[in-house]
Amino acid sequence: MKIQINIKLKENRWLLMAIVIGSFFNSFMSSSLNIAMPVIDNEYHVGLAKVAWISESFLLASAVGLMLAGWLADQFGRRKTFLFGNLIFGFISLFIYFVPGFYPAVMLRFIQGLGSALIMASAPALIASAFDPSRRGFVLGIQTTFTYVGLSLAPLLGGALTQIFGWRSLFLFNFIFGLAALSIMFFGVKSEWKAEIRNKFDVGGYVIFLLAIVALVLALDWMNKFSIIMLLFSLMAAYFFIRYELKKEMPFISIAFLKSNKYFTNSNFAALINYATTFAISYVLSLYLQNVRGMTPVGAGLILCFQPLMMALFSAYAGHLSDRHNPGKIASYGMAMIALALFIIGITLSEKLPFAIIAGLLAFLGFGFALFSSPNTNAVMSSADAGSYGFASAFLAFNRLFGQFISMALASAFILLSNHTHLAAVEEQALLMASKIIFIFFGMLSCLGVYLSYQRIRMKK
Repeated sequence: MKIQINIKLKENRWLLMAIVIGSFFNSFMSSSLNIAMPVIDNEYHVGLAKVAWISESFLLASAVGLMLAGWLADQFGRRKTFLFGNLIFGFISLFIYFVPGFYPAVMLRFIQGLGSALIMASAPALIASAFDPSRRGFVLGIQTTFTYVGLSLAPLLGGALTQIFGWRSLFLFNFIFGLAALSIMFFGVKSEWKAEIRNKFDVGGYVIFLLAIVALVLALDWMNKFSIIMLLFSLMAAYFFIRYELKKEMPFISIAFLKSNKYFTNSNFAALINYATTFAISYVLSLYLQNVRGMTPVGAGLILCFQPLMMALFSAYAGHLSDRHNPGKIASYGMAMIALALFIIGITLSEKLPFAIIAGLLAFLGFGFALFSSPNTNAVMSSADAGSYGFASAFLAFNRLFGQFISMALASAFILLSNHTHLAAVEEQALLMASKIIFIFFGMLSCLGVYLSYQRIRMKK
């Protein structure tokens, strides 16, 4: 018995090491690539709007692949899903390093996004499966910490790699970390976790789901003249999806489960709103700091680092707190701090606001985010049964990603409306006013998230 416990402890250490490496390079890659966009455009000469598809194709693939990845993790094994995801993510990075053309790079990034979906769906599910519930929040906090370490290092390390070795070095760096995570999981972890009951895949539901999501993503591009049509099509598809899923014995997404398990549903909606109100912060403040305040990209990046740095420092501690206290309550306190920070930034933002105050407010917001993130993930995973950890992990990751799409769409819409023109031509005063409105609006939306988050405290998991 003692030997079995020691083997399990050793295996769990290897498992956690593989997951934190995967979390690090996934977040590092996404953030550092945004910094390299102008350099990539200098090689391909396709324009900044088109070169953005290097990132957007990845996000779109992740969005459409996440729920399928969750089903695969539950049915065929979470370890296998994680390994396959790292295999795709790592080796596609190597292919992109050598690929000469723009469109092949976009296509490969789409495939890499599918690999990322497999990793995102399986990583928290593996933690929930392998670790004792009394330690789950702390371990999820460690995973979250390394996610934000990747985000914190991306502006400086990613910028340095791009400047010294070229933008392709980011993918080579990514390949090395992907290979490390793959090797550690393959050789260090032999156990497998999956659902005991095999469920048939709901092809019809998945197709309708895909149509609704792709149409909505296209609708959120305000420069697209078919945005309204795409939005209406997405709403129609969503309506038919709900009707279709309610009739299915083995649905792709169980609407009945979402209605009955309100703790799970509220926790996911809280995540969606949280990311919808915070993801575009770095985008908006980057424009403000460089265009209104005249800062260099490096200077702006240093100020923006305060938010992910605080998230990296306190996520593990917040996860530990969620093991001892109601995770929904801790997450609600964190979201309330985020709402307060958003309101203060929106009210005080000006042409002369000291940079130290901006950095301090971002640090305060980052601390609130740390209190929200890992406790909320713990709340989601604790409210699902062991056979559905893959689904729970994928659904949470989908809501986070969907929130990011909404955040960027809302921020872009306010900036465009402020000047009735293209983003590149927005004047300083119009941009400043738009930034203030964005933060106040995000603060109001965050209050709705606080309400939904706090409601679950009285609910049973």
